[in-house]
Amino acid sequence: MREFSRIGIVGCGAFLMGSGIAEVCARAGLDVKVAERGRGAATKRLRVPGAP
Repeated sequence: MREFSRIGIVGCGAFLMGSGIAEVCARAGLDVKVAERGRGAATKRLRVPGAP
């Protein structure tokens, strides 16, 4: 089985699936990178520390 330490997610989707995957992976200790159309879209869906 291959092990990895970093995951990338392109688009969080409208119904939280991508952000849920990102959160679970981050809680498991993986380095998570999310690509969204704009910062507003990412911070709206993700619980980003220090985000407005």
